[in-house]
Amino acid sequence: MTGFSATGYDSVQSEPADTFRPSHQTAFYADCSIRCSWPVCPQRQLPGSRVMASELNYGTSASVRIDVPVTAVLADFPTPRGEPLDDPVAAVAAALLDPLDFPPMTRSTVPGDQIVLAVDRAVPQAAAVVAGVVHALLDGNAEASDIVIISTDLDPTRLTSLLAEEIRSQISVITHDPRAADALGYLATSQEGKQIRFHRVLLEADVVLPIGTLRLDEGLSYFGINAGLFPMFSDAETIERFRSPGTTSSDVHQRRRSEEAEEAVWLLGSLFTLQVAPGPRDSILHVLAGDARSVAKRGRELCKAAWKHQSPSRAELVVASIEGGPEHQTWDNFSRALFSASRAVRDGGAIVLCTELGCPPGPALQKLTADGTDDQLMQALRRDRSEDAVAAALLVTERRRVHVYLLSHLASEIVEDLGLGYVASTDDVERLSRQFESCILLGNAQHAVLATADE
Repeated sequence: MTGFSATGYDSVQSEPADTFRPSHQTAFYADCSIRCSWPVCPQRQLPGSRVMASELNYGTSASVRIDVPVTAVLADFPTPRGEPLDDPVAAVAAALLDPLDFPPMTRSTVPGDQIVLAVDRAVPQAAAVVAGVVHALLDGNAEASDIVIISTDLDPTRLTSLLAEEIRSQISVITHDPRAADALGYLATSQEGKQIRFHRVLLEADVVLPIGTLRLDEGLSYFGINAGLFPMFSDAETIERFRSPGTTSSDVHQRRRSEEAEEAVWLLGSLFTLQVAPGPRDSILHVLAGDARSVAKRGRELCKAAWKHQSPSRAELVVASIEGGPEHQTWDNFSRALFSASRAVRDGGAIVLCTELGCPPGPALQKLTADGTDDQLMQALRRDRSEDAVAAALLVTERRRVHVYLLSHLASEIVEDLGLGYVASTDDVERLSRQFESCILLGNAQHAVLATADE
């Protein structure tokens, strides 16, 4: 678990007089036109060298081709290590039949048990994962009418789309609303003296099966495998406390929240979990089920093997991408990708994020369009509990250190008002890459972490 920087976002210094502010100016880089809001970097003339052609996927099916001298590419990580699963439904069923340090799921239930599947909205191929779980339960002692699915998804019915109609019609599907007080119940008081609340369906269940997404511990805003249950299905006040920029500003704060999540899930009595390791786009690399601590340990090893990369040093330019459909093109993933790229770029360098992001900025990001210094912005963001507060705080921190460019589906005015450089096309990304003497390519950056040998 890692904060925004070595010293946290509180290390933002007083703003110099020449700090850039959005101005909608147009900067010309050789033969490409990229709108930005900072002083233009001088064009670099790279010495003659053999050209390396690399392709970086982003969005649903788009890609950007980058041709740069071989000597300029410090690292090229377009995909994770490992092959995506061909049949995630079968993989889920197999994991439940042979879990880690726990009896098979079919032996952990008795007829008549109410079984609640708590599905993290970030789970890739969620419908396939749910189908695998349901089929495994039906092969045991459960009836379809015993199964309840709870999610924060605004359209939770998509989670049952791969099930037969006669099964789907008997399963209850619930959308969790953290502000619906009548749907919440008190469980206990934590060691820190905070009230622990869950959706009542979880408190009343005989068996709770959390279904979540594994990430690297060093990733931004990752509170461990228990966070897909708590605070996700808790009350609004708790959720907002976890997503405060202050929570992710240091390892200590993140560790405390991870411990709080683990305590809450333990008090709930949920010891069994199912977690998936994400692959490129919407694919799955691994499925793990069993004792929560055993799954966390094995999941950490698998994610490190797949998603932790190393480069000999930081680069002047990092081109990073976010793959996947609209459900992956979010400001949460924007902040994760920016965080990963920021750990690979030199001070004064540039980051290009290739996305299909189309959702408008939330209330915290909109604060970045207001007049005022970065110190004033950070002071306001520390008190912000909006869903995009972490993304806003990270962007304020990083845009002072490096230039950040965004290829997306957002209008140029929106991008520039955030203090980002607007990139209109993949051609501009390719041309921009020629202006730097060193480059790192990082695909699916929302999942990846890059370490450098010189740090």
